[in-house]
Amino acid sequence: MLTAVLTGMRIGELLALRWRNVDFGRKVIRVREAVYEGHNSTPKTQGGIRDVPMGPALEQALRRHRARSRASDDSLVFPSRNGTHLRPGNLHKRYLLPACAKAELRRFSWHDFRRTHATLLSDMGEPLKTAQAQLGHSSLSTTAEIYAQAVPASQRAAVERLEKTVGLLVDPSGPKIERAIQQGSLLIQ
Repeated sequence: MLTAVLTGMRIGELLALRWRNVDFGRKVIRVREAVYEGHNSTPKTQGGIRDVPMGPALEQALRRHRARSRASDDSLVFPSRNGTHLRPGNLHKRYLLPACAKAELRRFSWHDFRRTHATLLSDMGEPLKTAQAQLGHSSLSTTAEIYAQAVPASQRAAVERLEKTVGLLVDPSGPKIERAIQQGSLLIQ
């Protein structure tokens, strides 16, 4: 789950990930394969073939996971007990939904991690092109229109900053303008 939310990778890309594609030296995950219904293939789009940066926390978690697994470079990072690809549906039922219930969160899917990744990047002010590259989208419009969502707390903070910019003061008798906006100001269009 940590890898999913911190990279924005598709579940099929995560389940096809092999240790040879986790480059600790360059601090990137090379996305070169995906698995769909148990069959290996290339990622969904040409943009899906990409290098995804790893932050220090994810790097540390993957290093610990690798040390515990004692796997070869050709081994899957997230294998089933017998070393084959995990099935997304089984993971969803056995791990993700129970984790949601335990944390008292709404039920969500593996794909929601991608949306969360894009939304958080957007909310932090990162360019949409960054989210597009992370997610492996061929089109920026897919990232903008489907993945990056508004965060209610950020919307509230934005309108509060807007009020301050416009110069409104909270007053018991009603809003008052703190200062006159000068004619020709860029604030008046």
